[in-house]
Amino acid sequence: MKHILTFISPLLLAGALFVPAAAQTAPAKKAASPAPKAAAPAPKAAPAAKKAAAAAPKAAPAVAASTPTPKTPFEEATDNLKAADAATRRQGADALGRLRDGKAEPLLLKALSDESAPVRAAAADSLGMLRSRGAVPVLAKMLTDDKDPSARQAAAISLSYIGDPAAGDALVKALKDEAPGVRYAAARTLGVIRYAKAEDALIVFLDGKDLNMRRGAAATLGQLRSVKALDGLYVAVRDEDRFLRLESVKAIGEIGDKAAVPALSKALADKDQSVSIEAALALAKLGSDEGLKAAYELIKSPEMPVKQQAANVIALMGNEKSVKVLDEVYAAEKDENSKMLIDYARQRLAARLRLQKQQ
Repeated sequence: MKHILTFISPLLLAGALFVPAAAQTAPAKKAASPAPKAAAPAPKAAPAAKKAAAAAPKAAPAVAASTPTPKTPFEEATDNLKAADAATRRQGADALGRLRDGKAEPLLLKALSDESAPVRAAAADSLGMLRSRGAVPVLAKMLTDDKDPSARQAAAISLSYIGDPAAGDALVKALKDEAPGVRYAAARTLGVIRYAKAEDALIVFLDGKDLNMRRGAAATLGQLRSVKALDGLYVAVRDEDRFLRLESVKAIGEIGDKAAVPALSKALADKDQSVSIEAALALAKLGSDEGLKAAYELIKSPEMPVKQQAANVIALMGNEKSVKVLDEVYAAEKDENSKMLIDYARQRLAARLRLQKQQ
């Protein structure tokens, strides 16, 4: 028995050793099987295709790039001018004027007949900004015939920008307009375009009841250099209204008639410094140094406009004594801006005196 066991045991042991060897080869086959699984990821490329397909619709924004380009300011203004709403049309007319584009002229001319007065007024203003001479006949007619005073006034102002004397007769007619604003605008424009034929119509206003019109007429008559208006202006220089006196003195100086020296000399004593120094400047323009004494005092004024005019008078008509006066005033002055103004007057005076010595 013992011998049998001894014989079997090696067999069993050998079998045990043999079986594992066979068992070990089986897993080798199983281990090889994963290799095909490595190829399995290939189908995963499908999601990429899906993503690509899904991404395809995103090409749609390319259509957005083909949307209409934004309108130019001119196009927007043109569209606004065609709007049903009057306020929008007015904005369009205003914008066309600000753009200063000559292509807007026919559009604005058409807008002068718009049913809305504010639109017509805006169109008139814009045509003035464009300096449209082609618009003068239409604006002149608008000035005399339009039912709305604001539109008539806009036409008068626009004509001043254009500056064409062809509108003169219409402007003279507008001096009798029932609306004060239209009359004032017409008077000012007549001066701008130097329409001498308006002289008689304007002189009438110097002793009228409308104070603003009297001031405007005085200023315009000065621009026209109307010698015929001097008698009326001499009276206006003594008026109670300081602004009428100021405009009248300016006008007399612009007219440039030396016969006005006595009247201007009296104006030097005006209680208002601005009138007094304007009289001194007018005298200087006429070649008279009678205003120098007043200028010596007024250059010390705390009011810069008065000080500046006084410096101009001294620079224009000053003499050797004036140089000394300016030096003293400059030394006493503390304000830097005033010192610069006085110094400039000294330089102008010195240059003029040197020139006189060379002649």
